[in-house]
Amino acid sequence: MKIVFRTVFFHFLCILIFAIFYYNFQGHYYHNVQELRQTFLDYVLLSTTIQAGVGISDIYPITTPGRLIMISQQLIMIMTHVFTLYFFNL
Repeated sequence: MKIVFRTVFFHFLCILIFAIFYYNFQGHYYHNVQELRQTFLDYVLLSTTIQAGVGISDIYPITTPGRLIMISQQLIMIMTHVFTLYFFNL
């Protein structure tokens, strides 16, 4: 049970940390609805969809640093899933 709690906590922490990154680097991302002001909640949604593996959002990267931040979150998510499956099968 401890490993499940740690994994869930790790995912929530990743979502929050990357949402902060996305929010601070807003200029590197394009929002489909430009009339609306982008809020922190929009970037939490982006981070959650990436962390969940869905990857569909109104916001997407338009510069190389933005893409690298998004790729790093996707790689962390993939590695976490692979290691979690590995540890549960021991």
